[in-house]
Amino acid sequence: MTTRIQIARLFLVGIILAAGLSSAVAWAASVEDVALMKSSNREKILIEGAKKEGKVNFYTGLIVDQVVRPVKDAFEKEYPFLQVEFFRGNSERVAQKVLTEYQAKRYEVDIVSGSAATTMVQRAGYMQRFYSPHLAEYPPELKDPKGFWGSTNVYFMTLGYNTRSVKASELPKTYEDLLHPRWRGQTMWSTSRGSGAPQFIGNIFITMGQETGKAYVQKLKGQNIAKSTASARQILDLVIAGEYPMAIQIFNHHAYISKTAGAPVEWQPLEPVTATNNSIGLAKNAPHPHASMLFLDFVLSKKGQRVFQQSNYLPAHPEIPALQADLKPGGGRFKKANYLSPEILYDKGNEWVDYFQKEFLK
Repeated sequence: MTTRIQIARLFLVGIILAAGLSSAVAWAASVEDVALMKSSNREKILIEGAKKEGKVNFYTGLIVDQVVRPVKDAFEKEYPFLQVEFFRGNSERVAQKVLTEYQAKRYEVDIVSGSAATTMVQRAGYMQRFYSPHLAEYPPELKDPKGFWGSTNVYFMTLGYNTRSVKASELPKTYEDLLHPRWRGQTMWSTSRGSGAPQFIGNIFITMGQETGKAYVQKLKGQNIAKSTASARQILDLVIAGEYPMAIQIFNHHAYISKTAGAPVEWQPLEPVTATNNSIGLAKNAPHPHASMLFLDFVLSKKGQRVFQQSNYLPAHPEIPALQADLKPGGGRFKKANYLSPEILYDKGNEWVDYFQKEFLK
């Protein structure tokens, strides 16, 4: 569709609304029209259309009880004429569900969310570019330059250690410090693609370059790091239980949550810290586009981001701090982070997994 046609259709929608014929809005506007709308009466058009649609179908990798339900409740309080229905799975499961439905020409999903889910679906041609005024408030690394996704929250992977077993003075402060003989056989990490050793290796390659990075990883291999298929959260729990003094590549906010609950645990950043974001975007044939755009606006807004904050997630919005401010860059504990974007995870993820498996599992 040409830009001229898009402008003409959006102009038509504005005329219809101004004339009081709001019942024709949904008929006049395609998903693309609604998604890219920038008119001065944009919010009024979205609300009028959303009242007829009634709901939003949200497919996400976020944890249901911790944040999905609070976001649902806050959004439905803001827009009581809408209901959020959701499906939860990891990025691969979310993407697989969307692709399966689209291949069967079942267009049920409105919003797609996950660390790499939006890119997986986008590469298949099933995501829609969208405009939200709130995206202007986000830094480049937390939004897609083509407009296919924004970010709801961020993750930072650090060391996690048992404070009864490790003194603060002994902690590694750099990646080179991990090679100290003291840590041989004393650390563990997850083999998980999504939040484990492969991403650590990817961050090393990006930071040091491929050749120097591989040389470093070969030295790290000699440290006899214990491996587990458990999640990063479960790995941290094993450290808390005293199975190992320290874990590599855990979510720093998990350590914070456990520490505030009384567990003997802390986190230590190695810069640049491995960072990822939870992306969110609009499905190409979203059945409820007006309601979906209200939802995207809400979760990207400062108001919506405070829901993530109060749920002990790390808000992506640069002006909304974490509940514990030092969990994000610039909060006092670390400054540098390498964001592994959804595109990088999609394009390089298999390469990092293959390298890890070849060097550490065979």
